Amino acid sequence: MRAYSLLAICLAWPLAAGETASSIGAELRQISLDPEACYRVRDLTVEKEDLRLYFTDGHLIFTKPIAGQRIAALYSGSEPGDDAEVLLRPPDRSERAGLAAATGSPNLNEHFHSAILVFTDGTAEELLKQIEAGGQRRDPERGLLLAGQMSEAIRNLCGSFQVRLVLDLLARDHSRGVFFSAVAGRQLGNFDLLYDPTLPEEIVAGQVSSNDSAAFKIWTSFQGRKRRRAKAPASADAVMENYRIEAELQPDLTLSVVTRLTAKARQRVAGALSFELAPAMDVLAVRIDGQPAEVFRRESMRANLIGNRVNDPFLVVLPSPMEAGSSHEIEFVHSGKVIRPAGNNVYYVGARTNWYPSRGYHFTTYDLTFKVPKDLRVVATGDIAEERVEGEWRIARRRSTSPVRLAGFNIGEYEGVELTRAGFQVQVFANRTVETALQTAPRTVILPPVWPSRSAVPRPGQIVMTPSGVPPNPAARLNELAAEIASALEWMAAQFGPPPLKTLTVSPIPGNFGQGFPGLLYLSTISYLEEKERPAALQTARHYTFFSEILHAHETAHQWWGNLVTSESYHDDWLTEALANYSALLVLERKKGAKALETSLEEYRDALRSPLPEPKPDQKPAATQGFEVNALELKQPEASQSQRKTRTLESAGPITWGMRLHVDTGPDPWRAITYDKGSWILHMLRRRMGDARFLGMLGELRKRYAYRGLTTEGFRELAAEFSPAGVPDSDLQNFFDNWVYSTGIPTIEVSSKVTGKAPAVQLAVTVKQTGVDDDFGVDLPVEIRFPGAVKPLVKWIRTAPEPVTFTLKLKAPPAKVELAPGAGVLAVRK
Repeated sequence: MRAYSLLAICLAWPLAAGETASSIGAELRQISLDPEACYRVRDLTVEKEDLRLYFTDGHLIFTKPIAGQRIAALYSGSEPGDDAEVLLRPPDRSERAGLAAATGSPNLNEHFHSAILVFTDGTAEELLKQIEAGGQRRDPERGLLLAGQMSEAIRNLCGSFQVRLVLDLLARDHSRGVFFSAVAGRQLGNFDLLYDPTLPEEIVAGQVSSNDSAAFKIWTSFQGRKRRRAKAPASADAVMENYRIEAELQPDLTLSVVTRLTAKARQRVAGALSFELAPAMDVLAVRIDGQPAEVFRRESMRANLIGNRVNDPFLVVLPSPMEAGSSHEIEFVHSGKVIRPAGNNVYYVGARTNWYPSRGYHFTTYDLTFKVPKDLRVVATGDIAEERVEGEWRIARRRSTSPVRLAGFNIGEYEGVELTRAGFQVQVFANRTVETALQTAPRTVILPPVWPSRSAVPRPGQIVMTPSGVPPNPAARLNELAAEIASALEWMAAQFGPPPLKTLTVSPIPGNFGQGFPGLLYLSTISYLEEKERPAALQTARHYTFFSEILHAHETAHQWWGNLVTSESYHDDWLTEALANYSALLVLERKKGAKALETSLEEYRDALRSPLPEPKPDQKPAATQGFEVNALELKQPEASQSQRKTRTLESAGPITWGMRLHVDTGPDPWRAITYDKGSWILHMLRRRMGDARFLGMLGELRKRYAYRGLTTEGFRELAAEFSPAGVPDSDLQNFFDNWVYSTGIPTIEVSSKVTGKAPAVQLAVTVKQTGVDDDFGVDLPVEIRFPGAVKPLVKWIRTAPEPVTFTLKLKAPPAKVELAPGAGVLAVRK
């Protein structure tokens, strides 16, 4: 009877009148377990599509209601015979490989003795129905013990999802609610499970790093079966359009901003809208259709870790629901220090993508107005609408004439040049001085004394500081750089079609990187310097190629790949980076010849084959915050023998894992695999297709996917349309299975044997593959050259675990047999 009354409360308890996001947040911070809602349970099931949890025997205790809902529970299996189990089976090879690399098994089948559940999707009601139907008995005495031990752990974990929980409690829409479980496994230690229908991939399993509490390692992440069958992405409840931003830079570098936008509801939205903003930005006020709106902003550590977010989420509470199809004007007043000095009147814009409130990246228009001290110049996304000086202030306005996904800006004491090529305007700005980090520091020198000492004690020498010399000139390559960027833009526009905006503005940023925004490039100050003025460690041939040849062309190419053609999900992000980098290599080849491109590719291959850093030994199990009590004894799995072997950067995982490959220390597998292997994948496709077909494919890619998200499978299907006749694997399925969805760089050895005499010669060619898994097999072109013949005979052969041999009957012995040098195969040739 008690179970029935709890169920009735869960189903019928409305949101209290006058309840606000702040009041709900305050309740969450005091959440505790309810001893009166503790049960001795048997054979309960929680099923979230592909994810299943079975509570065979144990205790289940719910929290006290928050805003009328029970949003968390604790499972404890501390008695002999108690047990629970989680089952999760990833749907594809890549995700099974990720799970196997982390846990030793391609499927997750883990028994556990404790778990904290957090939910806003109706899980409480589902469990209470099962409890009621099974006649499970209440155990308040055990509840008192568990509440005393674990309420703090519950509070900590709910606090890690505070913004999301408040959002769902305001909306009261179970169809968009979240389910999370922190599990204490018997073999795998602590790990997390997430089912969130608002994510592109609803199901996530992973673990907070045992060596770094600010990192979350995803084991597997994929769409649930319903969405896989429907082949439909997650739909946004509302999109933000028509951004109008007015920003004023104060003398202390505080940026005061008013952001106005139009919110269009795609479905009925109740409760609140969630936004993201740089942590350094404070939200001072929000109005919806002119009416003040409540803002709720709190740290949500665990949610941010799982989502790999650096922004702070916050909620704007709706005065009334937004009906589907309606439009509303939202105004944000926000302020903060997102710009910091780099020395010598050089500035670094830290929040380049998150300086204004956003809800993901959607194509829309931007109208940006900046007011800055008159000795500064501001550059930004969009075409120049106006720029003028009023007293002590400079006012600049930029507008995007075509939709773009995001808008950025940069600021400095600039001088610049302007070029026009093929109807496009290219502006390149340079700082007047370099940042402090690039200045040569003065040296301390001790001069010997002028007069020798007559005593036994030597006379001290004179300490002097030598001048630092002539500082590097950041404008030295300004004209040269402008000409190179204009030339690259013109060539790419001829090959791929027009970029999204008519104006491309380039400006320096302290650091050794670049970034390509719509109509705006951030380019490392190092690229502006003559090689002799760069730091000594960067005066190598490889660094020269990167900073003087690749970087600016790569960021220019992002006008198409990333800003016009976008990626559908993080699994597909590699495409825009690889396309941008290979476009830069095409510019390099056009300028310096094929050898320059081949040299870069060889360096990429060597980088991919460099050792993967060994993980630091665990100091302790990766425990959930506040989730360590005597009843929870955690064990970490030991590394298998194969995992202990020396691995390469490339073997860290398939390129489709995206940022899941990233590490903060040592060589970064994500960078090597995304940029270096991604470039190799495109190069191999080019060699299969030939130059004309490959460039035709890139032009069609821009035409077909402009203002759309590109998937890896969509790219494969498009590339297959340009496969030439006579080349095996015309649908490129095997190519992508091996090079994209898997790992491996083979060592290839080609040998041949000639028997007989002309005109009855028999040629036997054997291709041996080593250094990869047994299921790795790719098509390779073997060239057979004859004396006096212009074109070789090409025979395609698919590699296998064992050597593969083919024979040919020839009229004359060949002059040479080799793996085709023009094939562009990511392999070591032996």
